[in-house]
Amino acid sequence: MQGYNLLTAHFSNNERTTVEVYWCDDKGEDIQVEYTEAKEGDAAWEELLMHITIDQLHENTYKHIREQNDAFEKQVLAIAKKRGLTTDDDRFKILADTLFSELSEAELKEHLFTYKLNLFENKIIKNSKDRTGKAAIRKATSIIEATMAACALYQKELL
Repeated sequence: MQGYNLLTAHFSNNERTTVEVYWCDDKGEDIQVEYTEAKEGDAAWEELLMHITIDQLHENTYKHIREQNDAFEKQVLAIAKKRGLTTDDDRFKILADTLFSELSEAELKEHLFTYKLNLFENKIIKNSKDRTGKAAIRKATSIIEATMAACALYQKELL
């Protein structure tokens, strides 16, 4: 964008066909947001790729999803606590409910993706050099399977 510098960008849909782009003027006072179609030959897409790599877009998208998820969870928890619906001790009930709940295929896919992201944020798992253990987490097809793989990796790292 003429007269603006790229501030950040991330994919804004699951299909990874639309990019939300934030541009900032040279003075840092004016921020413009635009949505660009991630399509070869599209002028806005081609201009964006002169400022950021596709790998960086994917990384930014991952971080954006994680930040949005964290903010959402904090907000929901704050509301629940304010209304007396939960306390910090309820986290164990939530854990048990999460591990053993019956989910539709769509719910499982969504929750499993988010769960795996959170597992990889764990310091021990994140810093592990055990590629096989990390692959087992990535390939897990259920929350229980991902938990078992994470626990196995965690135990290996602590020994």
